[in-house]
Amino acid sequence: MLIILGIALVSAVMTFVLATKSRRTRHAGRNPLAQVFPRREFRQLDAHLEAVARKELRHLEAELAHYLAGSAGHVVVVSKVPNGIALELSDGRRLALHGISARTVGLLKRRAPADRLRPESFHRDALTYGLLLRGPTRGEVKIYARNIVLSA
Repeated sequence: MLIILGIALVSAVMTFVLATKSRRTRHAGRNPLAQVFPRREFRQLDAHLEAVARKELRHLEAELAHYLAGSAGHVVVVSKVPNGIALELSDGRRLALHGISARTVGLLKRRAPADRLRPESFHRDALTYGLLLRGPTRGEVKIYARNIVLSA
């Protein structure tokens, strides 16, 4: 009985090893880059692309901070876009906010046109951005979003 159990265990392990090896070669066959680049070069390329992405993110954040430090226009229209909202500003710029709560969208649609809110500052936490909108009467709304994009 013990011999049969041992044989069954060995055959199960062999089947697992062969299936894993087959799966690895099948995945490598589907990915043409895996055939061209060794894993070490993949890691180096990935690290390089991560560094470029961090640099671009810092650049975009600096551009947004520079725009907000100047005379940013007030919010004219709040429109819904996929995964968030867009704030159309009086100076022709557009702020797209992604990952914003439905409650905040309702608050902005009610207050932004009436209070003539304008973006004043932003800060970045670990995963979110905080955007402060302030009106001429010092009424303010703080918005938290996963992503903020400024466009012309």
